[in-house]
Amino acid sequence: MAIESGKVDPRVGTLQRIYQGLSCHLSVEPWPQKPLEDILRGRAQAIALTRLKKTMGTMALEGQAPEKEVFRKLLEKRTNEILHDTREKLWRQDDER
Repeated sequence: MAIESGKVDPRVGTLQRIYQGLSCHLSVEPWPQKPLEDILRGRAQAIALTRLKKTMGTMALEGQAPEKEVFRKLLEKRTNEILHDTREKLWRQDDER
């Protein structure tokens, strides 16, 4: 059989029929590549970074850009604020914030 030899990548419907023939249920479930908390933190940090870059660009033009360590702490603070604000949307279609 082509499936058994690895020559064919079967569709879900095909797998369901095979499993039914074995008196089994087929279960397909996603497994995150990393913990959900890490995924959410990464997304919140990306939003915070985008917002800070806009602010920092203006400050840099005025010669007021913060030191790297200050920026890192500010990024962490903003990331935490975004994570804990129930009004924040971590995924938007337009990605405009």
